[in-house]
Amino acid sequence: MAEFLPLHKSGMPGQKIKGEAFLRVLNRMSLNIAVIGVGRWGRNHVRVLSSLQGDAVNRLIVVDVDPSRAKEIASLYGADTYYDNVEDLVSREKDLDAAIVTVPTVHHYSVVKSLIERCDVFVEKPLAETPEQGYDLLKAASRSNRILMVGHIERFNPIVRVAENVVRTGGLRVLSFTSERLGPGPAGNYTLNLGVGHDLLVHDVDIANLFFGDLPQRVYAVAFHTQNFPYEVEVQAMFEYPGARTAQLTASWRTAPNYKRRSFSLRTESSVITVNYILRRIIIDNGIEGFQLENFKTSLHKETIGIELSYQQEEPLKLELLDFLDSVKRRRKPRVSVLEGYIALKCVAKALESAKKGSPIEISWEELKDVGMS
Repeated sequence: MAEFLPLHKSGMPGQKIKGEAFLRVLNRMSLNIAVIGVGRWGRNHVRVLSSLQGDAVNRLIVVDVDPSRAKEIASLYGADTYYDNVEDLVSREKDLDAAIVTVPTVHHYSVVKSLIERCDVFVEKPLAETPEQGYDLLKAASRSNRILMVGHIERFNPIVRVAENVVRTGGLRVLSFTSERLGPGPAGNYTLNLGVGHDLLVHDVDIANLFFGDLPQRVYAVAFHTQNFPYEVEVQAMFEYPGARTAQLTASWRTAPNYKRRSFSLRTESSVITVNYILRRIIIDNGIEGFQLENFKTSLHKETIGIELSYQQEEPLKLELLDFLDSVKRRRKPRVSVLEGYIALKCVAKALESAKKGSPIEISWEELKDVGMS
């Protein structure tokens, strides 16, 4: 397994947790888990967790505002029970260890806030609708000594782990990061997950932060809109990092309905590393070497295909949930803590602010001093 590049050296909220929750979880071999919101993506969480019942998962609970859907998903995947509201979950499940929150983005803050003092929480990306909400959740998790993990699933894509290992073992310094996350667009006028910035761009700014191991200081972005959708449908953003490094990110729903692209490239002094998320393919381009051919000077392009992975690899969602469950059991920082989730959310908000103003925006991180980061 690849070693991972740490985003920050300092500890995160939830990294060392003591008290009754700590002892209760340690004394139980498997955990009592609730999945809140079982629509298109939430039901996948239930599916994966159901495969872990009897091992990492003890009691599996389904919660959805639509009682018929909650009942259907609970029955389909053999959940122990179901509820149609969080209030009943909290009042009736006294031994709840953790909750998976997969409700629409606009409800992330209220649902997580109602749970974070009660149990450890995994919330799908983005952490919240606004940086202010996200920062409040960060502080709430710290005050409550609770783990709050954010579902940036691309960190669990096997090909991202391979790319991390290439950079780490090669001692490479990433100079620039370029990404494209294109199509397909949201269904109809569905707006509860906001625009393409919150829905797609947030993935790649998190991966850029991962590879740079630093925080961006400035962003310039442009956004595009359509007449029938209230939020942006495309964002092109350039983030500037310390040490003359940049990330150029494009997230767009301005594509044909059946078109989908997910890729990024890393440029170092000696190579360009290109990753395709969907095909799980990595190409390491080591540059060109001149040579003589008859009377013409040409170039031989030396390209090395490092690794090509198939879909037989472990499902990223399963890897992500196993990391969360392990962090709950062992009381350790998850691979994507609330802090990384907050940072990615604020980066998106600043990009949208820049697009609205039509000018570059400086990004200050002074508030992180209050949570143990300088």
